[in-house]
Amino acid sequence: MMINFLIILAIIAIGAWLGNVLLAVDSQVAQSRSRMRATKDTIGKLEATIRRLQQEDEHIVKEIEECMAGTVEARRKQSEIQRRLSEAQTKQRPQLLILTDRRNPNDKEWLVTVVNTQIGEIDALHPLAVEWARGRDYLVWAESDREAGERAIRRFSARPGYQIKQIKPLTKDIYTTATDRTAA
Repeated sequence: MMINFLIILAIIAIGAWLGNVLLAVDSQVAQSRSRMRATKDTIGKLEATIRRLQQEDEHIVKEIEECMAGTVEARRKQSEIQRRLSEAQTKQRPQLLILTDRRNPNDKEWLVTVVNTQIGEIDALHPLAVEWARGRDYLVWAESDREAGERAIRRFSARPGYQIKQIKPLTKDIYTTATDRTAA
């Protein structure tokens, strides 16, 4: 009997031990399942983030392409404007400046061209350097070409580099306006 008692006791002990082992395994399986669920949730979140980032990437690529197209168009416009500006700067403006408004009744109209090449030599980027190198035309009222030259020299003699390039009588009518010319 004692042996039976010991066998039953051994069976109960083994059962208790197996129960504890099963509880430990069950606990570990539950932990593993919760970890798997958490990992699956994390993977789902990461996949959603990856999809969102891919969409943002596509959107950014489109924006970059639009910006590049805009930049190319802006540079094309800039080069066109620079070309037009350089053309406009190279054209000589038909500008007639009046040296002085003092006039005697017997005076004639003279066209005096004054040049100054030193402006371009000192500062080549000066906005008027090219215009002064070509010469600026002044309307001068005087009795003779010699007197017209003297008046221009008096005006510019205080500044170095100014020279009289030519003096000629004004032959065209400067008093008609554009509307007078079109009406005629």
